[in-house]
Amino acid sequence: MCRRQLGAWWVGVLVLLPSGASAGQLENGKDVYGPCAACHGANGEGGKGGEYPRLAGQPPVYLVGQLKLYQERKRYNVAMFPYTEPRELSEADMQDVAAYLTQITLPAKTPVFKDTDSALDRLLAMERVLVVPRVAGDVENGKATFKRSCVSCHGPEGRGKKNNPVLLGQYPDYLQRQVDAFRKGDRPHDKKTAGEGVFFKLEQKDVVDIFAYLTAIQDKDPEVPAAGSSTAGSGAAAE
Repeated sequence: MCRRQLGAWWVGVLVLLPSGASAGQLENGKDVYGPCAACHGANGEGGKGGEYPRLAGQPPVYLVGQLKLYQERKRYNVAMFPYTEPRELSEADMQDVAAYLTQITLPAKTPVFKDTDSALDRLLAMERVLVVPRVAGDVENGKATFKRSCVSCHGPEGRGKKNNPVLLGQYPDYLQRQVDAFRKGDRPHDKKTAGEGVFFKLEQKDVVDIFAYLTAIQDKDPEVPAAGSSTAGSGAAAE
């Protein structure tokens, strides 16, 4: 993929070394991500209120899978095609950029600053805070619907699992567009065949209520599953 340097935009981003990713792979992943930042944001936070989705913190297996779908033209987005051509994006580059993005953490709470923190440090920290717009709806129904229909794939509170994306902290407008694509058969969801799956069993009100629930809990600390519960050790990967 074509490269460009983005200066020191990444300084201060909270990062955790993903299991199995070397420092060299993360450095290459950062370099590969360079052109993507124009749309998806310097920290993978997305942009334009969800026109471009948040990528930071997504499970690497999921990210690589979506890049391959674009490369194979099985997921349609004209803007993504030039960047996912095989000559521009190799398998190794996919793995590295996914490892780089998954270790970026964007808080949904205003940091607690110390008196000794400089104005620049405070500004950089605030730039990494991402709070998506709240959605009006029945939060309790959204919570119940999510736990009934979504938690087995997307994890407790939508924090993601190995093969499935994090929903918590993702833009509701983007999520709604994907729901529409699932319902129109443009993208497969929980079934191998597009046009089938859970969204054909949910009313639109239930979908909106799920968004209301997810946006209502975006700034809360993760729940700790009780020992022996079905969600314990689910492999959640928070954004």
